[in-house]
Amino acid sequence: MSIPTVQSDRVGLGDAIIMGLSSSGPSQTLAVSLAALVAVSGYGGVVPILLCFVPMIGIAIAYQRLNRWDQSSGATYTWVAKVINPYLGFLSGWMILLYYTLGTTTLTLPAGIYTLELLAPTRVDDHWAIFAVGASWNLLISAFAILGLRMVARFEWTIVVFEYAVLSIVAAIAFGKLAHGNAAVTFSWHWFSWAGMGGTKGLMGGILIAYFMYSGWDAAIYVNEETRDRANNPGKAALASVVMLALVYSISIVAFQSVLEPAELQADAGNALSAIGARLLPKPWDSVLALVVLAGTLASLQAAVVSAARVGFAMARDRVMPGYFRKVRAYGANPWAATLTMSGINLLLLALALSTASVAAALTNAASSLGLISIVFYGLTAAAALWQRRAIKASSASDVILGGLLPLIGLSFSVCVLFASVVTGAVSLPVMLYGLGSICCGGAVAVYLHRIKGVRFFEVS
Repeated sequence: MSIPTVQSDRVGLGDAIIMGLSSSGPSQTLAVSLAALVAVSGYGGVVPILLCFVPMIGIAIAYQRLNRWDQSSGATYTWVAKVINPYLGFLSGWMILLYYTLGTTTLTLPAGIYTLELLAPTRVDDHWAIFAVGASWNLLISAFAILGLRMVARFEWTIVVFEYAVLSIVAAIAFGKLAHGNAAVTFSWHWFSWAGMGGTKGLMGGILIAYFMYSGWDAAIYVNEETRDRANNPGKAALASVVMLALVYSISIVAFQSVLEPAELQADAGNALSAIGARLLPKPWDSVLALVVLAGTLASLQAAVVSAARVGFAMARDRVMPGYFRKVRAYGANPWAATLTMSGINLLLLALALSTASVAAALTNAASSLGLISIVFYGLTAAAALWQRRAIKASSASDVILGGLLPLIGLSFSVCVLFASVVTGAVSLPVMLYGLGSICCGGAVAVYLHRIKGVRFFEVS
C-alpha cells in the first residue's frame, strides 16, 4: 500500500527541490557553522565545501538510482532492507527517524529564540517564553503538514525564495566590500593554500563540518509517493538540491567570512549571520539576516516534520512502527497520525530541553550525534545502490561512472569521514555514546519485533 493520492494532489519537480533545499536550511546552517569552519580551516573553508560536493553528488546519484528502482517514502529504510538485510534496513529507518524527530527539537528551540530576539528581546532568556513561541511554531507547522503537501510546498517556496534572495543580495554587498578592501579581513589567495587551510588537520576538520552542512537534501526523496513522475522527479530533485547547496555555500562562505574580525566572528559563533547583517546593513535593515535565519529555521522544521511522517508511514506499512501511523486523510494523502505523533514528541523534547540545564546539555550532545547518524545512513544508501546494480551489466562508460564510481566515492568518503571523526577526536565521547547508543537501541527494538512479536518484515527470503 502506497500513500493514496490523486494526480491533482501531487507535487512537481520544483516542489521536491524546494523540500531538499528547505531541509538543509543554508541560512541557519551558516549561522551556526561559519565560525566553526573558519576556526578549523581558516579562510579556506570553501575548499572543503567543494571537495565534499563530489562524494555528496555520488550519494545523491545512489538515491536517484534506487528511487527509479523502487519508489517508497521509506527510501533508505526500504532499499537497504530489500537489497542488503531487513535488520540493517530497520536500523536505517530508525536512524532517519531519530535524525528528523530530534532534529525538529533542535530547530524549534532556536525558532523560539530568534522570534523573541526580533519581537521581544527582553524575554529571550525566559524559558517559558521560548517554549510558548517554539511550541506555537511547531503546532502551526504541523497544521500546514496535515493540510496537505501542496500547502507545505507553497509555504516552503515563499520562504526559500526569500531566504536565497536575501543571502544573494547581502553576499553581493560583502563581496563589494571585499573587492574594494573595505572588509575586516583583506582577501588573499593564500587562504586556499595547504598552509592557509591548516594542513591535513584543518582540511579534515573542514570536511567534517561541510558534510554536516550538506545533510538534509534527501528530504526531496521522502515525498516520492506524492510526486508527479515519482520514478524520476525525486531523484532529479536530490541532485539539483546538492548542486544548489554547493553554490550557495561556496558563495556565502567566501563573502561572509571576511566581514568580521576573527575574534568577533568567534564571539558570535552561535548566530554569525545576525552579527554580519548588523555590520553590513544600516538600520532597520540590519535585522534582515536574523529574519532570514528564522524563516530558514521554520522551513527546515517543516521539511523535518514532513520527512519523519513519511518514513514513519513506510515503516508502519511493514508493521515495524505503530499501525496508526498508516492513517491518512481521505483525499488528502497525508499521514496525519504520524505527523501529530512527531509533533507531540517534539513538544515533549522541547519541554525537557528547557526544564534543566543538564537535560539541555544532554539534548545538545544528542543533536550533535545526528551528524554521525547521517553519515551512516548516507553510506548505507550508497552501499545499497552498489549492491543492487552488481548483477547489471554496464551499458556505457558513463553508466560505470554514474552508477558505480560516484556512489563508490560517496560510500568510501562516508566511511573515511566516520573513521576520521573518531580518530581525530572531532566528536566527543558523549556524542559517540549518543550515536552508538541510539543505534543499539534500534537493534534491540528490531530483535523484539522479530523474535517476540513475530513481524514478518525481518524474515530473509
